Amino acid sequence: MKLTFWGTRGSIAVPGKDTLRYGGNTTCLCLEIEGQRPVILDAGTGIRNLGLCLAQYGQPLDLCLLITHLHWDHLLGFLFFEPAYRGGANLSVGGWPRGMEGLRSLFDSRRGDGNFPVTFSDLPARIQADESLRPPRFRLGSVQVTTIGLNHPQGGIGFRFEVEGRALVFLTDNELYGPGPYNPDHYARFCQGAEVLVHDAQYLPEEMASRRGWGHSDWRSVVELARRAGVGRLVLTHHDPGRRDEQVDDILAQARQEAGPDLPVEAAREGMVLEIKD
Repeated sequence: MKLTFWGTRGSIAVPGKDTLRYGGNTTCLCLEIEGQRPVILDAGTGIRNLGLCLAQYGQPLDLCLLITHLHWDHLLGFLFFEPAYRGGANLSVGGWPRGMEGLRSLFDSRRGDGNFPVTFSDLPARIQADESLRPPRFRLGSVQVTTIGLNHPQGGIGFRFEVEGRALVFLTDNELYGPGPYNPDHYARFCQGAEVLVHDAQYLPEEMASRRGWGHSDWRSVVELARRAGVGRLVLTHHDPGRRDEQVDDILAQARQEAGPDLPVEAAREGMVLEIKD
């Protein structure tokens, strides 16, 4: 499996001179599995560049889109996803059960006139919900996918991708100690032994008191989870839109010090590639 980050920012896109290294686009990743169609995780603004890259292939595209939840920063890039405007392209939508509803609402909102000049039904691509890609578990060829709920307003799901005992876990927009039915014990079991954990770390520990219930975690709680679960590598993502690259550097340095030498920690950046070999 190979995972590429196309968007790493939370809440809103913030392109500019202060976000050049880690990126200013909102959440989008692409998981490549040998012998399978590309699997896209979320449709934040990073999906635009991913779509332009995929469109260069030239042949009819067969893609899978897994959605974690319906907040706009994880959907809005789909409006400018090049493969959606190509006849012959096929896009199967799975993950969050209301994923198709969320995509349609971007194009067909009745909250006002003139929101977007294209309706969902105008899109040339074949885009449909795939019942075989629904929680709590499903398969992508040789890869077993398991899901878990997120502690996030209006809900959401995280994913564990596992093949031959090697696992990658993606948990974005998740408040480890927040309100909701799940606690760190649930997430530690879900992440247990994963080779890579990618987790939301939008906030600083000292910010959490004023952000309880907002649905995001602080870096220290995420490091604690990774250590409890015995993961091999931790990647912090969903960077706060107000953080400059230098501030993300500071978070990364503190997280590495907290984690110690046995737990490698990185901060997600656009273009970053992670490989999990069989």
